[in-house]
Amino acid sequence: MCSRRAFHLFGLSLLCLSAACAPTLSKPRGDKHLGALAAGERHQHHGRLDAAALAYEQAAMSAERRVDRDEALYRASRVRARQGEYAQAIALTDRIAETTPPSRRTLRAKLDAARYRLSLDQVERAERDLRLLVVQHGDTGEAKSALRLLLDLRVRSASPEAGLSFVQGLAREATQGYVAEALMYEQSTLLLAVDRVADARALLEAQVQRFPYPQGRLWDDALWRLADLAEEAGDPRAAVAYLERMIAVHESAHLIGSYTRPKMSEAALRIARIYRDRINDLDAAVGAFRHVRDEFPNSLLVDDALQEEAEIWLSRGDKSKGCALLKQVLAEHEVGAARRQASSRVASECQ
Repeated sequence: MCSRRAFHLFGLSLLCLSAACAPTLSKPRGDKHLGALAAGERHQHHGRLDAAALAYEQAAMSAERRVDRDEALYRASRVRARQGEYAQAIALTDRIAETTPPSRRTLRAKLDAARYRLSLDQVERAERDLRLLVVQHGDTGEAKSALRLLLDLRVRSASPEAGLSFVQGLAREATQGYVAEALMYEQSTLLLAVDRVADARALLEAQVQRFPYPQGRLWDDALWRLADLAEEAGDPRAAVAYLERMIAVHESAHLIGSYTRPKMSEAALRIARIYRDRINDLDAAVGAFRHVRDEFPNSLLVDDALQEEAEIWLSRGDKSKGCALLKQVLAEHEVGAARRQASSRVASECQ
């Protein structure tokens, strides 16, 4: 039997895991530093931006610790950028970025510096720095933002072939974290744009396997796209199978880190509609509509599931079941398209 102390330590470890054990940042210190920092905040609040930047720079000079210096420099850089003084902002962010070892503001300073360089049309240097963020720090928020900027630069305005070539090259370098998954999904988009459907499907299957739920942030998007491709290929049952894979993890997931994603309830409703519209299996459709309500009782799609199941019963001539479901929509849902349709149908069918 576990001792009370062991149980307490186990509970603390679970708490630490659930909170990701995020380190706290101690308060800045030093009277001169604190005075300059407060002056900067006061000037910034009142719109005196030049005075605010100067005060923050003074706070950096008087800081006793690097963490306080970097924070003051970062605030000064943001103010300079807000003034459109991008060269000065770059000089400040570069001071943060070039100091070793890296600190809590290093990656953000690099990202902001790249943005400021883009504003000054220093595209080559900006792209180089963004690429380094993506390749070396793939699971950070800064890498995610850097990837978005790179795709805007090199893919969004390019031909699908040129964009695909760029993304494939970047994917060979950026093999870790969120950006690796995002690049796989982006490649599938571009493969579809150049009509390489089989390659896109294979890549999406590989993405689902490599980045499963709950770690895979685009796992549900990949399954949804695979369902799209199956429907377009005339195989609605394969589409249902992909969507059921998404729902299956919701039914069985009770571990730390599991959570309901919006596409899960959308997938459940889509299954019901595929059974109704593409497979013409109304019994399966009725069961799937009920499953939406049972598995996702708090979803915004519950009223749609009720209303659409009601329509099946009415089409079969069973007014009792159909009208009961329509009246349930009216009783439980105050607004929405499903309520409006239910209200109209009750008036015409359920009197």
